[in-house]
Amino acid sequence: MRPINKAGVRGALFFIKNVCDRAYIADRAVAPVTRFADEGFRGEFSSLLQSTAFTPVEDEETAVRSILDGNAVLALKTDKLYVAAVAADGFSTRGVEEPDSDVTVKGPKAGFTENGEESLSALRRIIKSPSLKAKTVTIGALTGTRVFLVYYKGRADMRVVGEIEERLKNAGAECVVDSGNVEQLLCPKGSFFPTLGSSEKVDKVASKVLAGRVAIICDGSPFVLTAPYVFAESIQSAEDYIRPAWYATFMRFLRFFALLAALLMPALFTAAVYHDRFLLPSPIMDALDEMHKDIKLPFIGEILLMLTAFEIVREVGVRMPRTVGDAVGIVASLLVGDATVEAGLAGTSVLLIVAFSETAGFIVPSLAPSLVVLRYLYLFAAYFAGLYGVLFALGLTAMGLIRKKSFGASYMWPLIPFSAKGMEDFLLAVPKKTLGRREKPK
Repeated sequence: MRPINKAGVRGALFFIKNVCDRAYIADRAVAPVTRFADEGFRGEFSSLLQSTAFTPVEDEETAVRSILDGNAVLALKTDKLYVAAVAADGFSTRGVEEPDSDVTVKGPKAGFTENGEESLSALRRIIKSPSLKAKTVTIGALTGTRVFLVYYKGRADMRVVGEIEERLKNAGAECVVDSGNVEQLLCPKGSFFPTLGSSEKVDKVASKVLAGRVAIICDGSPFVLTAPYVFAESIQSAEDYIRPAWYATFMRFLRFFALLAALLMPALFTAAVYHDRFLLPSPIMDALDEMHKDIKLPFIGEILLMLTAFEIVREVGVRMPRTVGDAVGIVASLLVGDATVEAGLAGTSVLLIVAFSETAGFIVPSLAPSLVVLRYLYLFAAYFAGLYGVLFALGLTAMGLIRKKSFGASYMWPLIPFSAKGMEDFLLAVPKKTLGRREKPK
């Protein structure tokens, strides 16, 4: 608190150290008040303050909230008490860096930061149009977190904007500290596949906003959500639109193949070993039988052991400090693979199957959590019912994907419902026709 006492005027200025810019407050608020305020002051803050923005405050709750938001609150009393919130926030934030979670070889490198207003300004630097609009929603009874809904007027579906705003306001959340909390509030219960997109790259989110998506920026998180989100986006990359069309198309087919391999490979080998030997050529089956002679565990036990071991190693690599996490992950992988083979608990064929399946799953990071669980479910379906079990599980998954909606849009668009124009940006990549085009998932 900075007291203000002069002839005819009493008051104080309230702010939080290291949250507000103290030099700015001294120059633009304290100096003009101590110099020009007198007993004739009747709340004319616009002619008194030299700050870029201020807001009159009518009650104590608003004053407290303004201080917590990083503003300075000025209270002056002459004939009565006059209060205003002065914009003076000076939160320390990290600079713009290349995101670790969304790496591209070619193209812009800038990523979002934890400051919501800076993230919004980063989008405005790319989309220099008055049609880019932003709504602010404050959620979290304990945290008072600001969430910005960013959309391009005329391209975004305003029903989606209204639905997101209504869900956030009615969520009744007490604590929101990350965009992941916002995602949990917006996703329907029991949602197995992602309903919202997530990215740290400014250019990627800007492209989605121009295509008609709504960007959801959570103050305190560098990950920006986008809605609606469809399955096709999981196999797309920002580089697809700046590389030759033939190469981008090839890479999308490769990602789709890797997705199927990550999901089905352990299950199909299990089905072939226990039920349907015709799934694999005879030389491969004979080699599997030969390798399995000296193995102490059944084939399903080998697969389960190695899948679980790889998941543990991956989690260790993620949770360890970055300085040692990569080294620990590599060493653990070598030890687990070599030790299990030497001990006769798993064969090299199983090690190869699991390693390829696990590695292929990382090519579609947005679906990686779903793939981990589905891989186990498909494995058990193959063990108990062979190929018919795998096909049954695959059918259930397809039915779930077909029925799934993301803020009114079909999750499997442009396949279901079929859209010829949408197919130009599914497995095919035609940047000249699709870049900047408004999308209308149905």
